[in-house]
Amino acid sequence: MKYLLPVLALLLTVSVSAQADTAVDAKIRSAMNEVLPGVVPDTIVAAPIKGLYEVAYGPKLFYVSADGRYLFSGDMYDLKQHSNLTEAYRSKARVQAIDALGKKAMIIYPARGKVKHTITVFTDLDCPYCRRLHEGMKEMNDLGITVRYLAFPRAGIPSSSYDKAASIWCAPDPAKAMDIAYDDDKIVPHTCADNPVKKEYMLGELLGVTGTPSIVLADGTLLPGYLPPKRLAALLNQHSSAQ
Repeated sequence: MKYLLPVLALLLTVSVSAQADTAVDAKIRSAMNEVLPGVVPDTIVAAPIKGLYEVAYGPKLFYVSADGRYLFSGDMYDLKQHSNLTEAYRSKARVQAIDALGKKAMIIYPARGKVKHTITVFTDLDCPYCRRLHEGMKEMNDLGITVRYLAFPRAGIPSSSYDKAASIWCAPDPAKAMDIAYDDDKIVPHTCADNPVKKEYMLGELLGVTGTPSIVLADGTLLPGYLPPKRLAALLNQHSSAQ
């Protein structure tokens, strides 16, 4: 939760349930202030289970009893529908958070011809599997996949990984700088006032990114790890047809 406050301003809340009544809302807010002092919930709405409420902080979702005494953090499943209700919320929140960040903060490699899929990849210049993913960029683009990069220097901030990412994102032509960095291990130092790397790193942590590459699909599904282009395309096709 250490990066929660700076990033919440980016997020749009997802609310499809009934709002908690005033008395319940007050009890839950008071209880949650003990857990997360000074952090205000985005929404407090009734959960599918009677007497339980969903308390949302961006994509972070907690379930709290009406009296504010009991809290649990975990996934809620609808066994009849065979669906993970908590992950469905997280997926929507990921999409909204990434959209709120905006395309200007991304390094984008557009699909060639018809766009079949768009993925958002949290990447690290020091990650071997991120390099392998980038080596398949032309093939992914030829397969109709648009790739949007966000920075996630796993070593944190400050670190040499962060400095490398900042140099790429601040370069006059970030995509060209990214290609050179992954192909030839050459990075020309650059700085800029609107460097988005710290914000992207914080956002990645909030969205559940723990390693790189981490791939966020158009519906917010999070896929950890590397996949070769053809396997990725097949998975994306299968995922789209299942929606």
